[in-house]
Amino acid sequence: MNVMSKDLSQAQDGSVGGNAMPASKTMDSPSCRLFMGKKVSPSVWAWAGLSWLLLIALLLGLVLGRYAISPADAVSILFSRVFSGLPHDDPVAQQIVEAVRLPRVMLAAILGAGLSAAGAALQSLFRNPLAEPQLLGVSSGAAFGGVLGMLLWGDGVPVVSGALCFGMVALLSVFWLAGQQTGRSGGTVLLVLAGVVVSGVFAACVSIVKLAADPQNQLPAIVFWLMGSLAGANAARLWLVLPCVGIGLVILYGLRFQLMALSLGAEDAKALGINVRQTRCLTLFAVGLITAACVAVSGIVAWVGLVVPHLVRMGLGSDHKTFLPHVMLAGASYLILVDTFSRTAMSVEIPLGVLTALLGAPLFAFLVRRIGQQTEV
Repeated sequence: MNVMSKDLSQAQDGSVGGNAMPASKTMDSPSCRLFMGKKVSPSVWAWAGLSWLLLIALLLGLVLGRYAISPADAVSILFSRVFSGLPHDDPVAQQIVEAVRLPRVMLAAILGAGLSAAGAALQSLFRNPLAEPQLLGVSSGAAFGGVLGMLLWGDGVPVVSGALCFGMVALLSVFWLAGQQTGRSGGTVLLVLAGVVVSGVFAACVSIVKLAADPQNQLPAIVFWLMGSLAGANAARLWLVLPCVGIGLVILYGLRFQLMALSLGAEDAKALGINVRQTRCLTLFAVGLITAACVAVSGIVAWVGLVVPHLVRMGLGSDHKTFLPHVMLAGASYLILVDTFSRTAMSVEIPLGVLTALLGAPLFAFLVRRIGQQTEV
């Protein structure tokens, strides 16, 4: 692994990629000036900045809302419960923080980190800057499972269970359609085409469920759920999504060097001794697991896996050692802030998926324009 990391570093610093800065220039940059008598690397500043951003986003998510809670009270409620176990002076504020806002903020952080890391992994895997988790059709499969559970058994556990099960069914369908080509040169094209097919089939199934739903009660609930929301966040959903997203993130973090090598090309990755087929299969499994779990508890929240990796790449670079952890931290902060805005901007909560689309579409247009200009040159 150390040899692979060294080779990747040399490739990034050389002709491949072309964006890395030589070590001598990096150490002489303004961000590495003397701090308390020692030079501080840019990576330390990046970790510190993203960590503070996440803490600020968490605090804002706890204090902002219809019922005003001061930052001091929010921190006091958390610390009193953790260290002393004694109730807070304001029982209403304590109930709001512990039962409503804290699960929602934590769920937004987990979903943001998971979807962002999944998007970054797919962009490296497919060597396509516009790839995101919805590319595999898992979101459509999970959406069908969720609305089917809502139609037959009602909201709650059936929705979450159905979404998770059919999300994995969609992923297995993509693997089956792609067949033995997953690890070969044309495998990425077949995977994308298989994802398009699976997505189209499950999207049609969702339309059939809408047609069969009761237009007075079930249909409005189905439509709102499909637009994406964390309004139903609670401790049960938090503990349901945590192991699924956690396993997926651990797999992707363990594959970060292989994914960066794949972003240089399959032949270069094979030259570094990487099993391309195994890496692709594990990455797709992790991405599918994360996406299915996220859709199961929140509905479809698109564009996060596209927006956050590009923001991190433009602001902090794409060093294979730190890129994926940076994306996770940034994604958690991003979705917390967007969700906080969605429930506080208006008297009626704005669906989370609508806001992420409104923020992601302009960036998508910018990326398309930028890629077009590079092609012309």
